[in-house]
Amino acid sequence: MLLRRSKRAILVLAATSLVSGCADYMNHRDSITFGLGNAVEANKGIHIQDPFPRAAQNTRIAADGKVVSRVIRGYQGGGGSPAVVIPPPAQMGGNGAASGN
Repeated sequence: MLLRRSKRAILVLAATSLVSGCADYMNHRDSITFGLGNAVEANKGIHIQDPFPRAAQNTRIAADGKVVSRVIRGYQGGGGSPAVVIPPPAQMGGNGAASGN
């Protein structure tokens, strides 16, 4: 009876060691794997409804280098004409209505 139990225990240990050898050890490494990819783009794809709109695929830029250079110079140096003209706020009357209306 004791011999039969020890044989069964050895058989169970042998079977479990054979089955555990089939586990993919590459999935349990503590390093970066090649399967990770681009996490930022993957998260965009998961969390944003339309992560890659059609307009993003348009690589034809309507401006040339001169326009871009002028815009950068104006931004950095404050020179050139303003891109947006902001009108002065309307004067309010006593009752809160704009004057002239």
